[in-house]
Amino acid sequence: MAIRVLTFFILLTLSVASLADLTPLNDSELSAATGQAFLQIDRSSQGATDFTKFTFGMDIDTSLNADLVELGRYERSGEAAGSSDIRINDFALGSVNSDGSLSPFNIKDPFFELAFEDNNGKEELVGVRLGFGEALGKLSGNIEYLTGNIDVKVIGTAAPIRAAASGWDRFLLTLAGIDDNTRLQAGAVLVNSSGDPDGIRSTQVGIPNGSTLGCVSGCNLGGLSNALLGLFASDNCGVLSLATCFSLGNFRTLDIGQSGSPASGLFLSFQTKEVTWYDNGNGTTAPYGAFMNIPNGGITVDFEQSLNGIERIRTKMLDPYYD
Repeated sequence: MAIRVLTFFILLTLSVASLADLTPLNDSELSAATGQAFLQIDRSSQGATDFTKFTFGMDIDTSLNADLVELGRYERSGEAAGSSDIRINDFALGSVNSDGSLSPFNIKDPFFELAFEDNNGKEELVGVRLGFGEALGKLSGNIEYLTGNIDVKVIGTAAPIRAAASGWDRFLLTLAGIDDNTRLQAGAVLVNSSGDPDGIRSTQVGIPNGSTLGCVSGCNLGGLSNALLGLFASDNCGVLSLATCFSLGNFRTLDIGQSGSPASGLFLSFQTKEVTWYDNGNGTTAPYGAFMNIPNGGITVDFEQSLNGIERIRTKMLDPYYD
């Protein structure tokens, strides 16, 4: 992707140079001109940390495939030996349609940012961040380990939940006014095998302990349905007879953004110590090592996908994962 971006820079520069005759503009012409700088540099400080951010005012459509993305492979206390902060096999951005055409991954306003702290009068680099102002498209891969902040919105009809529930639990759902057409929602994050939130080298995503399903529409008992659902909180990766934690490897393709609306706040960072990165006044704290952030609304799945996983979409013209 870096080569494609560099090529784009060169072509853009050549096209602008060929069109421009370097004719000076008068004051009235200047006042009528509008535009945005190709490169914007911002400097800011938060506490003891100084930030320098370089934002490129451009849109990028890309199709990218990599056999392996592995970041932060070192021994980390409390984590499995030989594991990595982030390890994704067969990583891809974008997809290939059934007719052979590309559906690229769209990136708007990409940026990189440096974080510094004072160390005996000298600026010490403590973090590097690569991010996108907005992102929209398919992200595919076999995720083995993930360190970061991944907020997944689970929303859909209750039919898959009722089908997977035991007879007694299905009766309890009916008693709460939940039928197959009722739309429910829940929030999922990176968790450990006990269902507690754990964003360090996680292998699972799930509804964390203490969280409940919420009724969106079709609740036969109205507000009482939510009250009754509140009695059944996820605990130890389960609620009623249903599993609420799932292997990250089950989700081979994820939609970044939803309903054609891009997600903002997607970034990948590297820190030598804990650093809080800021976007529009909101801070995201990343521990040392490699870290990926996909904010609220960045990923949405339904209950069928949560329970049964998501198959990988086609990402290459000749793709061994796609028949």
